[in-house]
Amino acid sequence: MRISQNRKIYILIFMSALLMGLLIVACTKKGSEPASSAHQSLNKETQKTSHQKEVWTCPMHPQIRKDGPGQCPICGMTLVKAASHDEETSIQDQVHQQIPDEHAPFKLSFQRQQMIGVKYGQVERKPLFKSIEAAGRVAFDPELYTAQNEYLEALSQLGRVKGSTIEDVRHSAQRMVESSKLRLKILGLSDKQIANLASRGTAGSNLLIPKLGENLWVYAEVYEMDLSNIQPGLDATITGESLGGKEITGRVASVDRVINPATRTAKVRIQVPNAKALLRPESYVDVTIHSPLGEQVTVPFNAVLDTGKQAWVFVTQDNGTFEPRIITIKYRADDDIAVESGVTPGERIVTSANFLIDSESRLKGVLASQGEAPTPHAQTEETVKEDQKPLQKTPECPKGQFWHSEMKHCMNKVGS
Repeated sequence: MRISQNRKIYILIFMSALLMGLLIVACTKKGSEPASSAHQSLNKETQKTSHQKEVWTCPMHPQIRKDGPGQCPICGMTLVKAASHDEETSIQDQVHQQIPDEHAPFKLSFQRQQMIGVKYGQVERKPLFKSIEAAGRVAFDPELYTAQNEYLEALSQLGRVKGSTIEDVRHSAQRMVESSKLRLKILGLSDKQIANLASRGTAGSNLLIPKLGENLWVYAEVYEMDLSNIQPGLDATITGESLGGKEITGRVASVDRVINPATRTAKVRIQVPNAKALLRPESYVDVTIHSPLGEQVTVPFNAVLDTGKQAWVFVTQDNGTFEPRIITIKYRADDDIAVESGVTPGERIVTSANFLIDSESRLKGVLASQGEAPTPHAQTEETVKEDQKPLQKTPECPKGQFWHSEMKHCMNKVGS
């Protein structure tokens, strides 16, 4: 059976169309699979987001946690939105490792920061000066005056026997000079002062009763913890009631090498040149010695929380994160603290409301150590709800009886 040429053409066209249709269906199915997958992924993200509930808490009672806005059942304050678990986890990942014990970083909204009165300071690098205050007195030192004269006499004696042919005489005079020089050192004179005394050849009469306009000596009793910051040449300011509100300035001449065992202080000798104020010997004065400590990394004194074992400050970020940071203290200088490590210049730190911030950090630390257990919060809310329940009505008793609240049953009235 022969097929006509036209029928062959029709069959070829039909087969081509059928094949093209199958190819289009296959491509459409293949291209729709990613869209379907993306749609399913989007649905999963939407469901996941819908399951993440917002947490609202009270600024004054952070144990109150609810799923939506409202008022605190304890104090009536408006609840504020708390940071989500993901946000707190992000904070934990970004903070410094040196966190004090039982503390954790946290976030506070700007409104809550204003509510509790948070103020800020700056970590700075600057020259630091320490003002060392001590009780002082105008010198009246007959012992030192006598020791100076003995030293000068020993030098004179050594000069007289220096050419002696008797060796024992020369050695005896030399030992006398060394002994009197040692006594001057024990009394607080430096080698330079002893050399000046030898060249001058006369003891200082101002150690007894100084005259107006004469060099004056002031003795300041400085505690041993401050002695490492005092050296000859430092400036000192002297005030006192006997000066009538005036100030006189002097310079540290020497520091005693021996600590007074009773007061745990050492005597710092301050020379006041050409004293114009008439001060009587043994008059009490107040002494302030200015000691430069060099350039230091400093934080304000009121920014530091110190338990004796650990010291820390709260470093803040622009996003409201508060991070407790352990620091190593070198020393205090007036209203500043010199810091060895823990912070860097330019960081912003909390200087006011520290104890409230510290309480919040401790609360976060406790919750973190308990794995964010909601039990305490639930118990607190249940307790509040229990307190808000209306009082139960007293049961009615038959005539001639009354309800005994302690016995929990009706009892006969007396005389009935």
